[in-house]
Amino acid sequence: MTEMILPGVSIEVRPEGLIVPGRVSVGNLGVVGTASKGPVDQPVILGSYAEARERFGPYDPFVDGKSHELTLVRALELAFGHGATTVIAVRVASDTASKAAFLLDSASGPCCRLEAKSKGEWGNAIEVNVWEAEEHAYVRNEEHSGGGPVTLNYTPVVESARNRIEVFEDATRRTRLPQIVYGAAPSKGQVSIDKNSGALTFHAEEIPAAADKVIASYVVDRSASVKVTLRLDATEEIYTVASGKDLAADIEALSSLVDAKEEANSAEPPTKFDTADEFRLFGTGSNTRGDNGAAGADYRKGLEKLLNEPAHIIVAAGQGHETIGADLTSHCQTASSDQNKRERIGVVGSDVDEKLDDILGHSLDSDRIVFTAPGMRAMDGASGKEVTLPGAYTAAAVAGLMASYSSQVSLTNKPLAIRGLEQRYTNAELTRLLQARVLVLQEKLGFRIVKGITTSTNTAWHQITTRRIVDFAKFGVRSAANPYIGLLNNERVRGALRATINSFLAEMVNDEKLVSYELEVTATREEERQGIARVTMVLRPTFSIDFIKVTMFLE
Repeated sequence: MTEMILPGVSIEVRPEGLIVPGRVSVGNLGVVGTASKGPVDQPVILGSYAEARERFGPYDPFVDGKSHELTLVRALELAFGHGATTVIAVRVASDTASKAAFLLDSASGPCCRLEAKSKGEWGNAIEVNVWEAEEHAYVRNEEHSGGGPVTLNYTPVVESARNRIEVFEDATRRTRLPQIVYGAAPSKGQVSIDKNSGALTFHAEEIPAAADKVIASYVVDRSASVKVTLRLDATEEIYTVASGKDLAADIEALSSLVDAKEEANSAEPPTKFDTADEFRLFGTGSNTRGDNGAAGADYRKGLEKLLNEPAHIIVAAGQGHETIGADLTSHCQTASSDQNKRERIGVVGSDVDEKLDDILGHSLDSDRIVFTAPGMRAMDGASGKEVTLPGAYTAAAVAGLMASYSSQVSLTNKPLAIRGLEQRYTNAELTRLLQARVLVLQEKLGFRIVKGITTSTNTAWHQITTRRIVDFAKFGVRSAANPYIGLLNNERVRGALRATINSFLAEMVNDEKLVSYELEVTATREEERQGIARVTMVLRPTFSIDFIKVTMFLE
């Protein structure tokens, strides 16, 4: 919009001249694995290992890598321990996964079914007790139809300021709140409650019609209530309720541990246990036990759930290259296609007890896949013992380390905070592994990555930094160009587009991601008619020092 600031002097602010490229990251980590707790097949954003344990529960003791041990949280421990800050985690499980449950009975039979919030063995540790109420129950939003006598479901009713009767009038589409009186005949604008029978009496001119709704919230005496206690570790939830229906409503609104479902006799209160101290475990007796579904978990489905998430480095927790390598390669290529625009790198490791010749004979060949070996020694938080983990977990540590660095920083010679290696290779074996495109670890002033490489046989993409720098540039150029879509396709706007992209690439040079670059933004007349602005770039990425040759002359 043109604005006159002086006679004969106008100023026009063009919005495209103010566009700057957004912030770009290639350090978000995506991890797929099995767990004892948490949502299945749903991406969850995590910011710390403590949050990971809270959402997905602790892992179980490591046995041999072949006993369906839980993988997700163990891999997250390694990733966060090596510098990852933002992780998108997906829990996977087989069809055998189930929720732990407990069925509460009433005097007439099944009353209310309680189920753990998520599938897994964690729910088997939830305890429940039903005993005498220590306070009055509060029933919320009990509905009744008008057109006849209205009687509250539970008695005796306690006089309380919390008691509330609402009448929704269908004819006027309004809700009125009559004043509550107890026992006395109601005046206009009042409703009387018989505390013992629960009967409601309205003024003769205000009796609800058949199409009206009466909604009651009221306090029920503790003598007609029960206390239901749920507990897990340090978490305890107490519900004072008048019935199974009341319990189900309170749990659905407030519980962090369980869900609840009304059963046939939900109008009755749950039957009290034998003592106030008798707690019963979920999954006992005829109740359903929780199962993790770790055996046969579908990792490919978990990878699919990450397809549209902003994850840049992908790990299939605990899965070696023979098991998941092909699927991980396919996933990274699909995500990085022109259609999906989710450039990413997969990190996979060696399998359990894999021999050197098997590692050397791997078939991985992609600039988007990193293959790590050997396995590592680590402290098992579940057993308190030191265990040997396969290279599939080394991959999680390497991925966390990669996520902690900017795209131009090489992993070559970077240390890992591990307790030892599954196997120590000789110099000759290290050379063969590097020639086979394996990111291998060695013991050297600690434990270090020998060379930060991909599995690509194309030497232009041999270094991980090259792949990450180019991905960073692609993300950045998209971020810079996106606000221009829909604007005029003329020289002025294309010049502004070039300036925005140029500022991003210049910053990459300043950050030493690029040595230099060339940039053109053009469009022929035909391309202008088709709405195409063509961006052509030549990038010269920075390469890292992988080794130093020293020549010495003695005189």
